[in-house]
Amino acid sequence: MHPLRRLHEYLPGLPGSGGLSYGATYSGPIGLIIDPAFNQRKYSNLPFASTLNGSCSNVCPVKINIHEQIYAWRRVLVERHETPLAKRAAMKAAGELLSRPAAYRAAIAAADVVLAHLPRFVIYNGLNAWGRHREVPHPPKQTFHSWYQANRGGKQ
Repeated sequence: MHPLRRLHEYLPGLPGSGGLSYGATYSGPIGLIIDPAFNQRKYSNLPFASTLNGSCSNVCPVKINIHEQIYAWRRVLVERHETPLAKRAAMKAAGELLSRPAAYRAAIAAADVVLAHLPRFVIYNGLNAWGRHREVPHPPKQTFHSWYQANRGGKQ
């Protein structure tokens, strides 16, 4: 495992992470691949903590296709039902919503209105681990879809 510890030093954003990111032994993208091999149930959330945009693979000094490995772990964990019920339900709901563009646009508009009027303590409280270290960005004045329709809608 020594080469993996050295690789950790070269991954972007990881040198100061301390080695216990996400509550696992190996941090960062490499940890997302290795840790589920030790305990699939315990580390079933790790492969879902990545965007799969491929940037980790692009900068990997030993050319590991990290994003492909993470995607493969996602498939394995879903097939073996090692993902929490809440995650399965959320992914199913997201799939349904994202497969209907009009419903998606309506949900985004509704979320913007709700977030603008939601009391701050609802998001930033002791029960919401996500809100402890993050700030919800202000919604844009215009969605990409409405901007595109106004600026490029009729152009080919």
